Amino acid sequence: MIIDWTPLADLIETRDRFLVTTHVRPDGDALGSEVGMAGLLRQKGKDVRVVNVSHTPPRYDFLDPDGSLFEHFGTAVHPADLADREVALILDLSAWSQLGDMAEYVRSFPGPRVVIDHHLSQDDLGALFIKDTAAEATGILVMSAVAALGAALTREVATGLLTAIAMDTGWFRHTNTRPGTLRAVAELIEAGADIAAIYRDLFERNTLGRLRLMGETLSGLQTDMGGRVAYATISRADLERTGAIPQDSEDMVDFTVSLRGVEVGMLFIEQARGGVKVSLRSRNGLDCAQLAATLGGGGHRAAAGATLPGEMAENVDRVLRAVRQALDPATVAAQG
Repeated sequence: MIIDWTPLADLIETRDRFLVTTHVRPDGDALGSEVGMAGLLRQKGKDVRVVNVSHTPPRYDFLDPDGSLFEHFGTAVHPADLADREVALILDLSAWSQLGDMAEYVRSFPGPRVVIDHHLSQDDLGALFIKDTAAEATGILVMSAVAALGAALTREVATGLLTAIAMDTGWFRHTNTRPGTLRAVAELIEAGADIAAIYRDLFERNTLGRLRLMGETLSGLQTDMGGRVAYATISRADLERTGAIPQDSEDMVDFTVSLRGVEVGMLFIEQARGGVKVSLRSRNGLDCAQLAATLGGGGHRAAAGATLPGEMAENVDRVLRAVRQALDPATVAAQG
């Protein structure tokens, strides 16, 4: 898809102070895209603040080595501190719920709002949407913007964008990895991104808490529908007992679909403020985004999620029923 970046170029031409933000529990695509967008804007001489509602997970601290880029909304930064921002750039999300505690601030933002995203689901955010649901990562879109607007792929920008693309393609193993993906990665490596160092930073700096949590989570893995479905749960007590933090659960849902014969995998995580977040993965063509939408969430066809009110047990039962219905509606109907 060819994207018209003229509306963003016009804003950059006429405005000076930009806010860049992303979704709660930011992943590599979200944070890497922010690094790329901040680099683009600063090359254009703009005043940029990158403010997120969630703290940066430790595994991504290499994207902000001196701790000066990512700011935290609600502790270091409050709405009044952002009164001078003229444009809000919202990356890697299209739903109010994904803004968390920043949702009200974004709703009342007086200036233009621009969403750059690749997810299927979408709310009316009162924004200009620059979106390509066929893109493998928001980082690919930001890379397109860098080229279209005449900015340079500095080492910092390239590192952020390679991280974004790598994480949303499962380190280039998911079906959204295409020849163009690898050509883009080659360009980023040529621009200075150290792919070996990025891999080490992402996957070879586990904390003891994450490894303990991973072991306990996998030891509790359960199956359903004769092995076609696998799921695991993480409670707040599990996090406390293992010494892990919520961000340590990132990627663990992928283990549920690594079991031979599994078509749909799920990871249920009890949230600190109540409710349960479920992550869904599909390996048989089941539309996870469509399923997540029935639960109030969204995402991609092969990977999606939702946050549900209520207790763990009731939500596991609820989602399992929905998955069974999606996989084998005739059998479910026969069982009443």
